[in-house]
Amino acid sequence: MDIFTIIPQWPVTTTLVIFSIFYVFLRTLKSNNSYITNPKLPPCPPKLPVIGNLHQICGKPRHEALWKLSKEYGPVMQIYIGSKQFLIITSPAMAKEILKTQDHIFCSRDHFQATKRLTYNFSDVAFSPYNSHWREMRKLLVTEFVGPKRAKVSSHVLVTEMENMINDLSSYPPNTAVNLSNMLMEIVKQMVCKVAFGNNYRRQPVKGPSWHLLIHQVLELLNGSLGDSFLILGFLIDQFSGFNRRLNDGFRSLDAYMDAIIDDHIKNKSDQETSDEDRDFVHTLLDMMLKENATSYRPNHADLKALMLNILAGGIDTTVETMIWAMSEINRNSRVMLKLQSEVRSCTGRIRNVGELDTKKMTYLKMVVKETLRLHSPVPLLIPHLCLSHTEIAGYNVYPSTPVLINAWGIARDPSTWGENAAEFYPERFENLDGDFGRDRFEMLPFGGGRRSCPAINTAPANVEFVIATLVYWFDWELPGGMKCEDLNMEDGGTLTLGKKMPLCLVPKKHI
Repeated sequence: MDIFTIIPQWPVTTTLVIFSIFYVFLRTLKSNNSYITNPKLPPCPPKLPVIGNLHQICGKPRHEALWKLSKEYGPVMQIYIGSKQFLIITSPAMAKEILKTQDHIFCSRDHFQATKRLTYNFSDVAFSPYNSHWREMRKLLVTEFVGPKRAKVSSHVLVTEMENMINDLSSYPPNTAVNLSNMLMEIVKQMVCKVAFGNNYRRQPVKGPSWHLLIHQVLELLNGSLGDSFLILGFLIDQFSGFNRRLNDGFRSLDAYMDAIIDDHIKNKSDQETSDEDRDFVHTLLDMMLKENATSYRPNHADLKALMLNILAGGIDTTVETMIWAMSEINRNSRVMLKLQSEVRSCTGRIRNVGELDTKKMTYLKMVVKETLRLHSPVPLLIPHLCLSHTEIAGYNVYPSTPVLINAWGIARDPSTWGENAAEFYPERFENLDGDFGRDRFEMLPFGGGRRSCPAINTAPANVEFVIATLVYWFDWELPGGMKCEDLNMEDGGTLTLGKKMPLCLVPKKHI
């Protein structure tokens, strides 16, 4: 009798106990993970259905529109482009948090259809996700292209090209304006491509656009498409806007151009043995394809092409634009020109060959180049970083797969950091600023920062310094047609990279 009394009560008691335990578990889970139900998200400007915040940045330079919004919503904010959420960073402190303190969390890249296609399924250094393949590829690029191994060759090519340029400028009739933008493009192109591809780069693409137009198209495609932010309608948007057609055409032209260079290297290698002096970056990687390195890694054909893309898209345009902006600002500021010429000429003395010019002790020259990089950030919005795991930034929750845009242009022009004259070209501001930007300091980020920083962070400024020093040592420069300094057009243009909209034309006058 007693047992029959107990048994009916057992299911009820057990159920109550289970529910009690489950209730306590939920309460504990809620208190420990309150961000799941009540996340603290960064502020966001009012958005519209479907398009998000697109209407607030459309038709304007993105870096300027985002900088303006950050003045109202803070240095950490979020915006929506279609269905895609972005975290926007616009202060040195928050940039340091992303690029240094939590670099291990924000070191990957987002997936976009154009970068996937042009980088051979993310086989490159700039756009690939953070993984072991990326580490091997970056190591190859650093050691075999921008490292000490190629420094001697790069220096020799640059000296030769600058000597040719000086001879050309000296041969012009007096008061002749020259297109310095085109000249600087040719110099950097020949230096970079000679080291990377040997003499093969001199060929024009067999089919499709010219070399310069091809690189311009690739940069535009790497900037991404609107369809990437609209998951459902994305393909239709890119199809009807013509982006898919431009991507297909651009990829075919680029791929054919790189195939021609690689085929020439393979043919020349089979015809005759290449000397060590003539061995370029492509030669080295072709050899590596036949044997594993110390880490048992062997690059393949796609890896080689992806690295060639990085060199073409990232190694030329940004360096050229920095040189053009530097010469523009110098000629727009007579005080800076006189001070710079005085230093360069006094440090150098009387020389006859470009190779004798040494910039190591030219401190004001280095300030001029730094100020150029600050005021004219080569890449106004850094390539998006991707959050790998849940974390917090400035007390706000950031979830995995969130792309992070760092507004390098806005950070470098912030009056709260650089003073009321932040928009002016004033090299002296660097007199008492020590440390490497992107490593120790984050008030400006011309080469990004953290483990995804530009591999040319050491070599590119030195090349710019050498070219600028050579130009102001051998020549005095004037604006054409009696133009006043303040009338020099300083409009910028571009998306992925920010260059001078109008070519820089100046009148050279031989000094010695």
